[in-house]
Amino acid sequence: MIGQDDPRLCDCNDLARRLAEAARLSAAVLLTMRMARDVKVKADGSPVCSADLAADHTAKGALARLLPGFPVISEESADAVAPAPIFILLDPLDGTREFLANGDSYCVAIAIIRDGRPIAGAIAAPQLGRLWFAGEGAFAQRLASDGAALGEPERIHVRSLPPDGPVTLVSRFHGDELSDKVAVAMGSRATMPMSSAVKFGLIASGEADLHVRAGQTMEWDIAAGDAILKAAGGSVLMLDGDLPRYGASERQFRNPPFVAASSEALARRAAAAADNVQRAMVP
Repeated sequence: MIGQDDPRLCDCNDLARRLAEAARLSAAVLLTMRMARDVKVKADGSPVCSADLAADHTAKGALARLLPGFPVISEESADAVAPAPIFILLDPLDGTREFLANGDSYCVAIAIIRDGRPIAGAIAAPQLGRLWFAGEGAFAQRLASDGAALGEPERIHVRSLPPDGPVTLVSRFHGDELSDKVAVAMGSRATMPMSSAVKFGLIASGEADLHVRAGQTMEWDIAAGDAILKAAGGSVLMLDGDLPRYGASERQFRNPPFVAASSEALARRAAAAADNVQRAMVP
């Protein structure tokens, strides 16, 4: 177990760089297994294939080397490790349906949780050639076609809300009526279908503004994006206005509905819009 006085916790940017390396290595494995189609359905109804398991193995090996002693709770072994005050959340293949459909917006997502909140995170999207990571600051880096890092990381920041309305990211495979109606209520000038935690990276990089998700997600789906978006100047809120909390094994690590936005003000407006939409949907 990692103690609160562990000196590594003093430099969250260094933690983020280590997570980024683990995510990049795992993402490179996904590239080599692009044709994996040996799909099984897990107890929760979600798909898993050999690529998930190979990336999980690679990520855990890299994390054991780069961040020894940190407990790792992974989507593929969530019952094997109990949450601690400080632990790692890992999704070795976020967007499995996107991966199996030969899409581009799948990723590896990793975050360090301290007292229920993320202090560092990394998202590697190998098919898009992009890597986002954050501790105190938020950074982006390009990836080569084999998953190797290109050039130096660059600082990123959210953009100001465009005067003609937000660009809203919607889930490609997991759309829901509430999210669609909130996008309309917010005056979205465009909606972009996108899978996985890549959505957080695009908002953090100033390429989109808003994402609302009412359908089921898990903590490992959003923790890394939460860390990156917060460091880039954005915000992730539950629809009741509270910050997400991580490590809730009592709810099997399921998230309530949430909003990710380029600012806290926009997130709160979207959460209020969602409340109004929900009231109108009640018969």
